[in-house]
Amino acid sequence: MRNLLKNIVATLISLSGIHILIRELLCRNRVAILMYHDPKPTVFAKHLAYLSHHWTVISLQTLVSAIYQKDFSQIPPKSVVITIDDGHRWNIELLPLLKQYRIRPTLFVCTQIIGTYRHFWFKIAGQSKAEREKLKKLSNAERLVHLKQTTDFEQEKVYPDRQALNIAEIKKMTQDVDFQPHTQFHPILPYCTETECRQEILGSKTDLEKLLGIECSHFSYPNGDYTEREIEIVKASGFQSARTTNIGWNTLETGPYQLKTVPIADDAGLPLFRAQLTTIPQRMNKWLRPLLKK
Repeated sequence: MRNLLKNIVATLISLSGIHILIRELLCRNRVAILMYHDPKPTVFAKHLAYLSHHWTVISLQTLVSAIYQKDFSQIPPKSVVITIDDGHRWNIELLPLLKQYRIRPTLFVCTQIIGTYRHFWFKIAGQSKAEREKLKKLSNAERLVHLKQTTDFEQEKVYPDRQALNIAEIKKMTQDVDFQPHTQFHPILPYCTETECRQEILGSKTDLEKLLGIECSHFSYPNGDYTEREIEIVKASGFQSARTTNIGWNTLETGPYQLKTVPIADDAGLPLFRAQLTTIPQRMNKWLRPLLKK
């Protein structure tokens, strides 16, 4: 039902030309931070081709610097930032496209999962979306105990197959990708103790800086969940910014630790991609979600 509505909305937006009006009028002095997770190269290629004709792709650092300086004069109209979350194994297949289009996205990685055969807790086989949502509401300790009892999952357990990028792949990508931390194990931070929260945030920064010999300046809240506590810990850890999953565009007034995003479906065909750039389908989905549960 939800997918059908999404496709209907995408078609209506494309036929009406609303996506053009929003792009040309509303987005001229605003910046969209696109959020992907594990897009396939065939899909991603179509998105980049479209962006290259109608938008300008800039770096996350360019946007953050402009926000701090309160000056968008160096940012071209209709600019977007591309971000990719988690550090999934198949992200390496996007590298030829990044080189072809000469763009440098920010890839937020879970630093104790990359380079290992550990698994993401939210990618357990057979786990439904509803089950994942329930787990997100448990304390970090309760979630780990539940996963151990029901699936024998442990966040430091080594599995036969690999889900994340390995070290060689990451180092091969560093010239074309801005790697930044996304915690160590992808917990839901507001449901962590303060000690766990600090370890996940600061620990991931330390991990990645040691691995790549760089200074990490940007952070992404897992699942987009944060409170004032998380903002303060991110600031104290030395980050310049943090990206949320709050839907919208970024302006000079956007707080650097509450950067807004435009979520993009990893499998979005071109009509849906054009529609999602308007944020209309995402806002409708957020509004309809409670109704569809009834």
